[in-house]
Amino acid sequence: MSDHKEQWGRLLAPYRITRQSKMLADLDVVRNPFVQDYDRIIFSSSFRRLAKKTQVHPLVRNDHIHNRLTHSLEVSSVGRSLGLQVGQTLADRGHLPDGFSPEHLGQIIQAACLAHDIGNPPFGHAGEEAIRDWFKDTGHTEHYFKELRPAERADFEAFDGNAQGFRVVNTLENNKDAGGFRLTFPVLGSLVKYPRSAHEALGQSSGKFNFYTAEQGIFTEIFTTLGLMRDGRARRHPLSYLLEAADDICYRIIDMEDARELRIIGYQDIKNAVEPLLDDNDMDTARLGAMDSDRRRSGMLRTRAMACIIPSVVQTFMECYEDMMAGTLEGDLLKHAKPDVANFMAAAKEVFNSKIMNNPQKTALEIGTYTLYKRLLDIFIPACFNFSKNNTMSYQEKRALTLMGSNAPSEGECLYTAYLRVLDFVSGMTDDYATFISQQFSGTAAQ
Repeated sequence: MSDHKEQWGRLLAPYRITRQSKMLADLDVVRNPFVQDYDRIIFSSSFRRLAKKTQVHPLVRNDHIHNRLTHSLEVSSVGRSLGLQVGQTLADRGHLPDGFSPEHLGQIIQAACLAHDIGNPPFGHAGEEAIRDWFKDTGHTEHYFKELRPAERADFEAFDGNAQGFRVVNTLENNKDAGGFRLTFPVLGSLVKYPRSAHEALGQSSGKFNFYTAEQGIFTEIFTTLGLMRDGRARRHPLSYLLEAADDICYRIIDMEDARELRIIGYQDIKNAVEPLLDDNDMDTARLGAMDSDRRRSGMLRTRAMACIIPSVVQTFMECYEDMMAGTLEGDLLKHAKPDVANFMAAAKEVFNSKIMNNPQKTALEIGTYTLYKRLLDIFIPACFNFSKNNTMSYQEKRALTLMGSNAPSEGECLYTAYLRVLDFVSGMTDDYATFISQQFSGTAAQ
């Protein structure tokens, strides 16, 4: 017990990066450091722009459909519930360090969940794929990237919103290039699902990663302080498993609600998917039948489903607890879920893959995303290349740097950093703004 209490003492210590060094924030205040972290994120421009970024269905006009902001708020709510319940169990076992309560764990995960999608580009996963494919193009590689080190090139060829998000919170927002939000280390550790660089992720099954070469230093500082580095390799913060579970729970349920709202699937599809979770009493067929719309029925099923899933995931966390603390747990938390939760997640995934992902309108917009990103990157990358190499620049390239504003590279910055500035600018756009700029670049006025 004492070993775990000591380990949690490191995992939860509220250190922050400052301009000079790192400091231990004061936990004994009314507005504690983890609440401050939440506030720093929620009032930021990067978080606000998530309101105009695709969750699953791009450029829809239906006000009931989720965007990245509403999704992030809901994930933070579920994450807080998971954190509180796990925190209470740890407190009962005497594993929480002195001065910490279950509420602190809930606040840590709530803040981390709020920022979990803050680096996602316009048009979501389709945007990620479009960026990767542009940077993998042989013509681009041979001309623009031959001077970059392999680890630097991997950051672009394997572009991931998780790594961009880590850069947003640690480099871009608030204190630009000087610690970003300066969030506490427990929140930053909980945010990281893939504690490796793009170069380290090459050849692994998922290929996912959580930090660029540019943020290697701050990542190592955070994970070393938290006691999560071993033989030069990082392992996951135990609370990151709860963040990941909260995200998975929300998007599996919410994706179906949104698809029903858009008439891609029907209410019966949702009901069939949640049946593994709910017995007749939980389902409350009589009350469902008395409701006046499928929207309200779907909402009730969502509430009942989450009421079953959250305590089950907490139980799974505690069953996997020793492996997580040792850094030996294989896969995510839901991989080890109880059969009813696992069956629900599988049923929801089947609906998503077979019906939602194959919707013709969604497919057409995702194909168009490639054209959009090609227009943007075809302009901004050559402009930054010629600027960094002190080559003669065209009028168009000079104006492109002007358009980038504070994201434009500075004199003396290397080519790698200049290209990161392009990713910062393009991935930070909203769906609407990216569409508008792309149309302007094509010579077509937006309607």
